Amino acid sequence: MARAERRPAQWQAPALCAAVARSHVAANAALRVASLDGTRLAPAAAPFHYVLPDAPAGAGASSHIPARQFERQYAWCLESLGVTVYGYCIERQFGWERKTEPALLLRRPSWWRRLLRPAPLLALTVDAHQAGAAISLAAATRPGYRGAIDCIVRLEPALQQQLKQLHDAQVTAVSIKKKIRRYLMSLRR
Repeated sequence: MARAERRPAQWQAPALCAAVARSHVAANAALRVASLDGTRLAPAAAPFHYVLPDAPAGAGASSHIPARQFERQYAWCLESLGVTVYGYCIERQFGWERKTEPALLLRRPSWWRRLLRPAPLLALTVDAHQAGAAISLAAATRPGYRGAIDCIVRLEPALQQQLKQLHDAQVTAVSIKKKIRRYLMSLRR
C-alpha cells in the first residue's frame, strides 16, 4: 500500500500579518470590555482629612474628602503586539508554473540538505499597532533553536528578495568564520 505524501503546511505572509493585526484589535477590545465590566478601582481606605491653612483660629472641625472620590477606573490597552517566527531560508517550487522562489521553513532542514547548503537561522517578525502591521526579517539570535513545526511561510516578492540577501549574507559570515577556525586549527597542529 502506498504511503500518503507528507507535505508541510503553507502560510502566506500577508495572512500571518493580518492574523496578528486581528489579534491586536481583539485583545484591545477584550481589555476595554474587561475594564468596563469590573470596576478596577484604586485602593482607598479611610477618608482624607485636611485643615485649610488660612482657617480662622477657633474653627473646630476639619474638612474631609470621602475615599470614593479618590477611586479611579483604569483601562488597559496594548500599544503594539509583536510575533517572531524563527526559520530557515529554502527555495521551493510553487504553483502550476513550478516557479522557484525563496520561502521561510519553520523546521530545521534535513541533515543532507544542510550538507549541500548551509542553513543559518533567520527571524521573521510581525509587529501590529494602531496604524497597521508590518513584517521585517533579521538574523536570529537564538543559536540553539530547533524548530519542529512543519510549515512554510511564503513571502511577497520584496520580502523574498530581502530573505535571499539576508540568507546569503549569513552564509558568507558563517563560511568566513569556518575558514578562520580551520586555519587556526591547522596552526595548532
